[in-house]
Amino acid sequence: MPSEIVWNDAYARASAVAAKLGLLIGDPLIWDFTGEIKAFAALDLASSSIESLELGDKQAQESGQICIMLWIPQGKMNTPTVLSIMNAFEAAFRTQPVDPDKRWPAGLFYEGQNYTPPSFLAQTGNWYVATLMVDYRWQNITEQTP
Repeated sequence: MPSEIVWNDAYARASAVAAKLGLLIGDPLIWDFTGEIKAFAALDLASSSIESLELGDKQAQESGQICIMLWIPQGKMNTPTVLSIMNAFEAAFRTQPVDPDKRWPAGLFYEGQNYTPPSFLAQTGNWYVATLMVDYRWQNITEQTP
């Protein structure tokens, strides 16, 4: 199960990039995307698993993927622009912010990344989607309450 700490940090990073680029960004569970007519980004946690670091240990490690999708209206954005936007999102998960208040939470590690470009010849409709998948690990201590 994905942790809210991972979601909150990923959303803050992606939102900062989107704001600098003038893109809308949304949580797919609460945003109605049907009325959008310009490019926008959406963030989701694609998968996660949780394992104890040692048998009987209270410390656990969650691992999974953050999915950032750039939705592009057909004919409204060229390939170099899409690559520039996706590179900006990628950098947000590869580098630490200068502001110490915005650094990754202790125990959160961003690792490998994969980019899936739109497959223009295979897609039909009015939208294309470019996707960035960011692998993460989150280590925390499990607190049990009686």
